[in-house]
Amino acid sequence: MRTNTFCNVQLSHLFPQARFIACDDIAASGCHDDPRQCGPGDVFIARLTAAGDGHELVSQAIARGVAGIVAERIVPTSGTPLCLVPDSAWAQARLSHALAGDPAASLRVIAITGTSGKTTTAWLTASVLSEAGLSVGVLSDLGCLDAQSTEPVAADLEQPHVLATWLGRLASSGCTHAVVEVSSRMLAIHALAGIECDTVVVTNVATAHLDTHGTVAAYQMMKARIVKCLSDTGCLIANVDDARVRTIAARRTSALQQGGAVITVGLSVAADISASPVERSLYGQTILLRAGGHIAPLAVATPVASFVRNCLLATAVGVRYGVPLERIARGIEAAGSVPGRVERIDRGHDLAVFVDRPTSGHALATTLSSLRRLTPGRLVLLAEAGMAATLGGAARFESRAGRWCDKTIVVPAGWLDSQAENHEVAAYVQIDRVLASLGQHDCVLVLGDMPGNQGGPDGSGEPSFSLPTVVEGWLQLANPPMSDHRQQRAA
Repeated sequence: MRTNTFCNVQLSHLFPQARFIACDDIAASGCHDDPRQCGPGDVFIARLTAAGDGHELVSQAIARGVAGIVAERIVPTSGTPLCLVPDSAWAQARLSHALAGDPAASLRVIAITGTSGKTTTAWLTASVLSEAGLSVGVLSDLGCLDAQSTEPVAADLEQPHVLATWLGRLASSGCTHAVVEVSSRMLAIHALAGIECDTVVVTNVATAHLDTHGTVAAYQMMKARIVKCLSDTGCLIANVDDARVRTIAARRTSALQQGGAVITVGLSVAADISASPVERSLYGQTILLRAGGHIAPLAVATPVASFVRNCLLATAVGVRYGVPLERIARGIEAAGSVPGRVERIDRGHDLAVFVDRPTSGHALATTLSSLRRLTPGRLVLLAEAGMAATLGGAARFESRAGRWCDKTIVVPAGWLDSQAENHEVAAYVQIDRVLASLGQHDCVLVLGDMPGNQGGPDGSGEPSFSLPTVVEGWLQLANPPMSDHRQQRAA
């Protein structure tokens, strides 16, 4: 990472406990963990990554004229200054924020983590705070949005310098609050190093991403790490319907400093903020929000129970910043559904059809269990093989779906290619027959990207059809809009 905010950052100021070899200090104008990106004035961060051990690449960085090396152990540097730190991943994140001018210091950072519900909670929270007249920026899995943008921009926030750059962009655009979605991978690399969060939201802690964290215990410990990023006067917002989150909240409560706070939300256990159902169906739900003795009605189109918990978490953030409950409800209703998160496809058909892009098996299970309770007829799940693979593999995916679904169809890769084999083309025939057999009491959940034609990866502009696009097209053909003349005759 290279920045124009400061000419140099002195490492001794950032890492006062570090050990310096062949120097008293190192001045850095940039930092990288890939030696190919290094240049004069940069420091090379030797750390363990998925690609290998950076300590073995030090000589390549030195050959590119770096100002110094940051490492966890002594390595040959041929006289190039060396800074030894306990955790080079933490050092890289901390240095990245410093090189960007520590922009988080001028923002109220609201960090949201959990196994599922992070993205939805982030965007609902942003809508609540915007409704209250605050200038809010969002950094999430769906994209990043500053105070002057109208469309989210994709960004790899798991790269420390990207996160730091975007926080700087939020601050320079006039944002006062930053809603940041924080994954377990971001916590593993200490992406928030040096940032004092004003509010931390924990949605739930289940089991996921064991390919990255190794064990369930390690994953859960990683999620709990976010509480350490809270300032002394910061607020923890916890979904206490989740037993592991209750434990995190109890620990924070016992260690509260003067000015700190814990706000609990829940549907099934006593909590500071709760809700009671009024009406719920596949076509939406109405609830009563309850907070601090106040009650406000809330109507949303997304029918699943997890969405209500996300609404409660966003409500808690609003309460934290003094937003009246009625205005919080307006903010949530104004947000509507979050793109790609149990989003309805409506083309005039009778059955309920939703598109979802779950990031874990836990998220999928939560959605399916809610839809199963709401669906009087058949519940059908459609997914591409690639999506099934990311959620545990085809066999485990179908086994898990079988708990709630009457029918599960996993379509093979290349099923829409012009050179598709017979068994791949048969997947469309199967989908056609299933959709044609469903009625108003049935429900379909389609896993994938939201419908829409997009240019191909080669930039040719050729449309790229996803499974949700195909389903939307089928529904549109099966339910053509009525002309004015036909509508008048029907009337």
